[in-house]
Amino acid sequence: VLDVAAPREIEDRIRTVAMAIGGVLGVDLVRARRSGLVFLVDIHVEVDPELSVRTGHRIAHDVKDALINSDLPILDALVHVEPKS
Repeated sequence: VLDVAAPREIEDRIRTVAMAIGGVLGVDLVRARRSGLVFLVDIHVEVDPELSVRTGHRIAHDVKDALINSDLPILDALVHVEPKS
């Protein structure tokens, strides 16, 4: 089954994984969709607005890597970086 929203518990665990990454100040949005036995994640993380693009990009990669390497069955994650307001 494609594009079935993940249970709230999964989204909460995704938020917890993302918040554990250095430089992540908040999680604005999490969308996780089931695709077969795995999840595809779209997440918006908030960072210091004064960070360089390079640093924001590194944080996004760190979040993606942490999600994919977590015990959650995540196939892929699209991480958006937003300035913390």
